[in-house]
Amino acid sequence: MGRPQSGGPRGISRGPLVVDGHREGVVRVHGGVKFYRGAPRAARAYVERDRSRADDYYLAEGSGVATRLVATPDGVRSMGCMTGEVYEQWVAGFDLETMTPKGHTRTDDNALRFVEVVVNGPKTWSLAAALHPEVSAALDRALDKAAIEIVGWIAAHATTRVGPRGRQVQVPVESIEAAVIRHTSRAGDPHRHLHLQINARVWAAGAWRGIHSVGVRDSIEAINGIGHAAVATDPEFRAVLAAHGLTVDPETSEIRELAPYVGAFSARAAQIRRNADRLEADWRGGHPDQEPGPRMREVWDRRAWAQARPDKVVPRDGRELVDRWNGELREVGYRDPAHAVPLRRTLPGWIDRDAAADLVVSMLGARRSAWNTADIRGKTEVLLAQTALVANPAARIELAEDVTARAVARCTPLLTRRDVPEHVRSLTSPGVLGVEGDLIARIARRADHTNLQRSDSLDPHQEEPVHDDAFGALTSTAPLMVVEGAAGAGKTTVLRSV
Repeated sequence: MGRPQSGGPRGISRGPLVVDGHREGVVRVHGGVKFYRGAPRAARAYVERDRSRADDYYLAEGSGVATRLVATPDGVRSMGCMTGEVYEQWVAGFDLETMTPKGHTRTDDNALRFVEVVVNGPKTWSLAAALHPEVSAALDRALDKAAIEIVGWIAAHATTRVGPRGRQVQVPVESIEAAVIRHTSRAGDPHRHLHLQINARVWAAGAWRGIHSVGVRDSIEAINGIGHAAVATDPEFRAVLAAHGLTVDPETSEIRELAPYVGAFSARAAQIRRNADRLEADWRGGHPDQEPGPRMREVWDRRAWAQARPDKVVPRDGRELVDRWNGELREVGYRDPAHAVPLRRTLPGWIDRDAAADLVVSMLGARRSAWNTADIRGKTEVLLAQTALVANPAARIELAEDVTARAVARCTPLLTRRDVPEHVRSLTSPGVLGVEGDLIARIARRADHTNLQRSDSLDPHQEEPVHDDAFGALTSTAPLMVVEGAAGAGKTTVLRSV
């Protein structure tokens, strides 16, 4: 999910990757959101590739690959675990209750199967979970609650398109399905996280349709912010940490007592990971048409550990792997705090909601010129976590929604139409408009008004004469040419052609 500025949610973004040797499935990353297109069977390999023996210890007795959630704007229901075979059918777009396709499902290589985001946090959370079983259980419960919140938010804001091509309109979805996959580690490195996969087939207007994936992508700030704040402000998680003498830095959400050891610990884990990656690459070079199984990955894991730490005992199961992590952590100098600490927290009633709304708008305006409601919600959630807020989910959600609404009221719409889709970044602030006006005035004073040229549209995707006008303006002899337009209007495309 990327690493945002100052205290936002931490995440992994591994870039585009092939999940099997035949490129049957490819995951493309767009701003922290992954779009999976390809074979359902390859999707199963994709969700299992990060699993290690540690997951056998943490997962619910290995009973399933994923948990299935069904969400409507009114709530979220858990439908239990899916086995690998059932998960493949789910990815393929089958209704698991009737085992019939969800409407007209595409089978080509470009068919979108699901949209994925990752819920996680600073690595110090995972280290604390490895050290203390109580922290592990509390973190798992907090992550599960965060997943439900995110899926519920997406169900309330996602859309699909209805109507003939060229005359489609966006309508709200009525039901979505999500798969939640829990991973504990990656190549022997403790990293507790959840994969949330939103199925591309959604129910709306009386039929199964395709989710508007761009809308989900443009909502990533809200998704990241909700996921981060839901865990960072969770009362049970924070209380268990305090009981073990562990404190959370509000600015970064790192556990202060563990933060100094992350670098050294990660360096040793990275060595093992590089060894495992090299062993896998060598094997794939000699087996181009095969996919390694669990036993082969277990062999690589053991060899990678033996090569990196030949004087240590190679762990054989999940419990031994956790013991290894703890031993590594203490080897680099970590010692458990001697006493519990009081839980210092901010209560929801202490937050000045108007001041928070003003600050959110100011922070957004300092980074960009336009935003949407999801951007506001995400920034609000991160800000609340940075105040050291600790609150139950209902109280935090009410607070975040209220501050978001107040911030929206402080914004200026860039589009006056009443049917602007929610995901479109069509909001700005008087402060941003003031800066823009000042820049235009300065440019006008510097320019020769008799030679200053203007093109009202630079969209290269519209009619050809418009493109010709823009091209002509940009290749003119005017001493100053200003290219102005919203994101996606075609500025870069036209400039590239020029």
